[in-house]
Order: sequence, then C-alpha cells, then structure tokens
Amino acid sequence: MEYTNIAVYIEHLSYLGVFLWFAIIEQFTPIPEEISLMSTGYIAIHTGLNPFLCGAAALAGLLTLDNALFYLSMKGSHFTQKLFDKLNTQLVDRVQEQLKKHAVRTLLITAMIPQLRFFSPVIAALSHIRWKLFFLVNGAATLFYTVVYMLLGIFFHQQLTRLLKKLHLTQHIIFIVLMLIIAVYLIRKAGKLLLKASKAK
Repeated sequence: MEYTNIAVYIEHLSYLGVFLWFAIIEQFTPIPEEISLMSTGYIAIHTGLNPFLCGAAALAGLLTLDNALFYLSMKGSHFTQKLFDKLNTQLVDRVQEQLKKHAVRTLLITAMIPQLRFFSPVIAALSHIRWKLFFLVNGAATLFYTVVYMLLGIFFHQQLTRLLKKLHLTQHIIFIVLMLIIAVYLIRKAGKLLLKASKAK
C-alpha cells in the first residue's frame, strides 16, 4: 500500500527521510506528489513527528528538485532536454507564450498543476526566465501548495481519529482509500487540463 510504504520510510528516516523523499525518491514512484504531501501530514501526526518540521523538510526537498531542474535546463543538460522533448509540443508552446506575456501568473499556475508541476522548471529555464524570478515565484507557490496539502492530511487524521478512536486499522484503511480516490481524481483532472491546454492554441 502506498500509505504503508511512505509511513515506514518516514518513521525510519524522520525529517531527513521526508527531504529525500520529495527531492529524489518520490520522482521514481507512481505516487502523485499531492498524495505524498497529504500522507506526510497524516503520518506526522500519527507518528508524533513535528508537522512544521515535516512540512519544512518537504518544502526544502521540492524546492531543491525544482531549482536543480531549472539549473540543469539552463546549462543545456541532456537529461532535462529529454524531459522537455517528451512534452506535448502544443502545450509547451502555449506555456512559453504565456510566460512571455504573464511570467509571474504562469509560473504560479504551472507550479500547482499536477503532473505539469514537475516540468515547469524545465519549461521556465528554456523560456529564458530569470532564475531569481523563478526562485521567488515558484518558491511562494510551492510553499502554498505544500501547506495546503499537508493541512489536508492533518485534517483527515484528526477527523478519522475522532470517528474511529478504537479502530486504528480501519482508520488507516479509510485514509488509504481516500488517498487513492483523490489520486485518481487528480490524475484525471490533470489529464483533462493538459488536453484542454494543448487544444486551446
């Protein structure tokens, strides 16, 4: 189960584990980033870890990855160029066009759209957006994004605990089911947004 895997990992490696998860490991799993953040909030409360420190570690991991991708793209890395080539051409053209007209707004939006978020640093760098602007805007958007999803995870834990104080196994099963439902919704929603954007041009 996705929740179980993340829970065991975080319990063993604590805050360093959270940082490494979002900076590196999460990118090699099929788990949507939003689900990982909600699970981290839930797990932090359940295991007694400090949710603020968990959130800070998650944010640091995400920003490390984003800025590493931006830097590699700016330097002409073959790895990020391959990532760029995998993207829908019409979608990329659309985003780059919007970056030229409304850089701040476009950076904010792309930093919070599931699936597209991972590629936004690459597109921004190859669109010649200044790193300082990217760092500030993407950082603000990622902070908001992290706080919202972490709080949702904490909220789920608190509500389920109140309802199921003596049924801990059932509580976790319900949380896993909720995460799976949300994951399917986010993936389908992201797919529709990406398809709509590619056809809009």
